Amino acid sequence: MLSISELEKSYPNKKVLNGVNLHIQKGEILGFVGGNGAGKTTTLNIITGILDCDKGAVSINGLTNKSGLEYKKQFFYIPDTIHVFNNVPGYDWILFLMSLFNIEDNEKLDEYIKVFDMEDSIKKSMGTYSYGMLHKMSLIAAFTINPPIIIMDEPINGLDPSAVVSFKEEIKKYVERGGTIFFSTHLLDVAEKICDTIAILKDGKIILHDKVKNIIGDSSLESIFMEAQIYERDTQPY
Repeated sequence: MLSISELEKSYPNKKVLNGVNLHIQKGEILGFVGGNGAGKTTTLNIITGILDCDKGAVSINGLTNKSGLEYKKQFFYIPDTIHVFNNVPGYDWILFLMSLFNIEDNEKLDEYIKVFDMEDSIKKSMGTYSYGMLHKMSLIAAFTINPPIIIMDEPINGLDPSAVVSFKEEIKKYVERGGTIFFSTHLLDVAEKICDTIAILKDGKIILHDKVKNIIGDSSLESIFMEAQIYERDTQPY
């Protein structure tokens, strides 16, 4: 499904990714976790074509970013910070996004607008939206378009409790339909409850990647995460 091989990326005076390898299967919900500066957002930006990598390769369903639009149509990306045209209504923006994927299903769109309780605001200008409303609008677009994989950077940030419940329900339905979820998060309890698989990124490399049930056992993801951080720190050469 999604394959990341030997991914490397450096900024001036700092190497952010140092040989990231990750493979995500169809129908999987993978939580991508790590501390601030670990390289999570950089990884997502490379997968989605926002950034170029220095070395390595990324493919989705056998397609690389050299495949152009066909590669782009394999995923829908929801970044942590969503930039919009302030004067454009949310409804019109979603219709535009749907057109890029050749999707015409206003009935399904209206269904998700109700699910995320946006009936009263979806036709208002996006410049009036709160941070959470922008995320709900993006989730509505993603589930309506129904691409092979949805990639998200901190998708629950800003969502009210009702929207969080709807988010959890809808990703389960999406995966049951054959979709795949890849999202980064710092909310370990959320990742533990809804993900099949966890990948922990530290200092630009994957230090742990396995099924949730195999990772936590009788413990918790929070405990395992902290143990992994300490282990990596204590085993670094001086």
